[in-house]
Amino acid sequence: MAIQFMTDEWATAVTDAANADEKFRTAAKGHDVVLRVSVSGSPASQDYYMQFADGSLIVGIGDPPRTPDVEAELSYETNVELSRGALNGQTAAMTGQMKAVGNMMKMMSIGKAQDRLAELESGLDIDY
Repeated sequence: MAIQFMTDEWATAVTDAANADEKFRTAAKGHDVVLRVSVSGSPASQDYYMQFADGSLIVGIGDPPRTPDVEAELSYETNVELSRGALNGQTAAMTGQMKAVGNMMKMMSIGKAQDRLAELESGLDIDY
Protein backbone atom coordinates (compact mmCIF):
# COMPACT_ATOMS: atom_id res chain seq x y z
CA MET A 1 0.00 0.00 0.00
CA ALA A 2 1.35 3.40 -1.00
CA ILE A 3 2.43 5.94 1.60
CA GLN A 4 1.11 9.49 1.18
CA PHE A 5 4.00 11.91 0.62
CA MET A 6 4.78 14.37 3.43
CA THR A 7 2.65 12.67 6.09
CA ASP A 8 3.62 11.09 9.41
CA GLU A 9 3.62 7.67 7.71
CA TRP A 10 6.04 8.96 5.05
CA ALA A 11 8.32 10.48 7.71
CA THR A 12 8.41 7.17 9.60
CA ALA A 13 9.09 5.15 6.44
CA VAL A 14 11.96 7.43 5.37
CA THR A 15 13.43 7.41 8.89
CA ASP A 16 13.25 3.61 9.07
CA ALA A 17 14.75 3.12 5.60
CA ALA A 18 17.69 5.43 6.35
CA ASN A 19 18.47 3.97 9.76
CA ALA A 20 18.38 0.41 8.37
CA ASP A 21 20.82 1.24 5.56
CA GLU A 22 24.53 0.86 6.22
CA LYS A 23 25.55 3.17 3.35
CA PHE A 24 23.35 5.94 4.71
CA ARG A 25 24.57 5.48 8.29
CA THR A 26 28.19 5.60 7.12
CA ALA A 27 27.59 8.77 5.08
CA ALA A 28 25.79 10.45 8.00
CA LYS A 29 28.33 9.40 10.64
CA GLY A 30 29.95 12.32 12.46
CA HIS A 31 27.33 14.87 11.35
CA ASP A 32 24.90 16.81 13.54
CA VAL A 33 22.62 18.81 11.24
CA VAL A 34 18.98 19.85 11.48
CA LEU A 35 17.32 20.85 8.22
CA ARG A 36 13.86 22.47 8.21
CA VAL A 37 11.98 22.30 4.91
CA SER A 38 9.01 24.52 3.99
CA VAL A 39 7.06 23.35 0.96
CA SER A 40 4.61 25.58 -0.90
CA GLY A 41 1.64 24.00 -2.63
CA SER A 42 1.75 20.72 -0.70
CA PRO A 43 -1.54 18.81 -0.45
CA ALA A 44 -0.33 17.37 2.87
CA SER A 45 1.89 19.13 5.43
CA GLN A 46 3.72 22.36 4.62
CA ASP A 47 6.76 21.78 6.85
CA TYR A 48 9.01 18.92 7.84
CA TYR A 49 12.48 18.45 9.24
CA MET A 50 15.41 16.10 8.92
CA GLN A 51 17.71 15.63 11.89
CA PHE A 52 21.02 13.99 10.99
CA ALA A 53 22.62 12.81 14.23
CA ASP A 54 25.95 10.94 14.00
CA GLY A 55 24.89 8.20 11.63
CA SER A 56 21.16 8.26 12.20
CA LEU A 57 18.19 10.20 10.85
CA ILE A 58 14.88 11.41 12.19
CA VAL A 59 12.36 12.82 9.72
CA GLY A 60 9.33 14.52 11.25
CA ILE A 61 6.37 16.62 10.23
CA GLY A 62 6.17 20.14 11.63
CA ASP A 63 8.81 22.05 13.56
CA PRO A 64 12.22 20.51 14.33
CA PRO A 65 13.22 19.63 17.90
CA ARG A 66 15.84 22.41 17.97
CA THR A 67 16.80 25.49 16.02
CA PRO A 68 17.60 24.33 12.48
CA ASP A 69 21.07 24.75 11.03
CA VAL A 70 19.57 25.23 7.57
CA GLU A 71 16.11 26.31 6.43
CA ALA A 72 14.99 25.49 2.92
CA GLU A 73 11.99 26.69 0.92
CA LEU A 74 10.81 25.00 -2.25
CA SER A 75 7.73 24.10 -4.22
CA TYR A 76 5.89 20.81 -3.88
CA GLU A 77 6.92 19.88 -7.42
CA THR A 78 10.62 20.41 -6.64
CA ASN A 79 10.28 18.43 -3.41
CA VAL A 80 8.75 15.52 -5.37
CA GLU A 81 11.72 15.59 -7.77
CA LEU A 82 14.11 15.50 -4.80
CA SER A 83 12.18 12.60 -3.26
CA ARG A 84 12.26 10.62 -6.49
CA GLY A 85 16.00 11.21 -6.87
CA ALA A 86 15.51 13.07 -10.16
CA LEU A 87 17.07 16.20 -8.65
CA ASN A 88 19.59 16.72 -5.86
CA GLY A 89 19.61 19.50 -3.30
CA GLN A 90 22.76 21.17 -4.57
CA THR A 91 21.37 21.45 -8.10
CA ALA A 92 18.02 22.66 -6.77
CA ALA A 93 19.75 25.41 -4.79
CA MET A 94 22.11 26.41 -7.61
CA THR A 95 19.26 26.67 -10.14
CA GLY A 96 16.98 28.67 -7.85
CA GLN A 97 14.45 25.87 -7.40
CA MET A 98 15.22 25.80 -3.68
CA LYS A 99 16.11 28.70 -1.43
CA ALA A 100 18.29 27.75 1.54
CA VAL A 101 19.58 29.91 4.37
CA GLY A 102 21.76 29.08 7.34
CA ASN A 103 24.95 27.10 7.75
CA MET A 104 25.70 26.06 4.17
CA MET A 105 28.88 24.25 5.24
CA LYS A 106 26.78 21.95 7.40
CA MET A 107 24.33 21.41 4.56
CA MET A 108 27.15 20.51 2.15
CA SER A 109 28.67 18.18 4.75
CA ILE A 110 25.62 15.89 4.53
CA GLY A 111 25.53 15.80 0.72
CA LYS A 112 26.48 12.12 0.45
CA ALA A 113 23.93 11.18 3.11
CA GLN A 114 21.23 13.17 1.30
CA ASP A 115 22.10 11.53 -2.01
CA ARG A 116 21.80 8.08 -0.43
CA LEU A 117 18.57 9.13 1.26
CA ALA A 118 17.11 10.06 -2.15
CA GLU A 119 18.08 6.60 -3.46
CA LEU A 120 16.34 4.96 -0.53
CA GLU A 121 13.27 7.18 -0.72
CA SER A 122 12.86 6.60 -4.45
CA GLY A 123 12.56 2.88 -3.67
CA LEU A 124 9.59 3.40 -1.34
CA ASP A 125 5.99 3.09 -2.53
CA ILE A 126 5.05 6.78 -2.20
CA ASP A 127 1.82 8.33 -3.48
CA TYR A 128 2.57 11.85 -4.68
